[in-house]
Amino acid sequence: METKTQKSFVDTGFGFPVHLVNVPMVKVRGIWTPSIDYNKLTRAVLRVIAYKAGRLTGAEVRFARQHFGLTLQQFGKRLGVSHVAVMKWEKSSRQVTAMNWATEKDIRLFILLKLTPSSSQMLSLYSALEEVPSQKAGKIEVTGEGLAA
Repeated sequence: METKTQKSFVDTGFGFPVHLVNVPMVKVRGIWTPSIDYNKLTRAVLRVIAYKAGRLTGAEVRFARQHFGLTLQQFGKRLGVSHVAVMKWEKSSRQVTAMNWATEKDIRLFILLKLTPSSSQMLSLYSALEEVPSQKAGKIEVTGEGLAA
């Protein structure tokens, strides 16, 4: 079985591009594919979404909602908005949503709480979210180390 490390790889399977850096690859039936544990990658992507410098896109909101198994109604109730508002955000796809910063901050904190309910990490993220980021979406980048299958 042939293997290599690829400096850069873009995975679009999450509904938005995830830029992987230093990815272990394996050749399967003549095609190079990432040799990673996608459960670990999913958790890494969620963590990056929670901490990313740019605003959230509709695709990222949808990914987080679906990952945690919430319906539009459940997610909206959790955030204090209607399911129609959630649908509107998600329809923005790869563009930033029109949600207010307080709601976006709540989504980021919800993600981190579900991943690791550590009070020190929650406090760290809350402090990091004091300032509203730029209106740019920013890219999702994950390092391949630690994701090997």
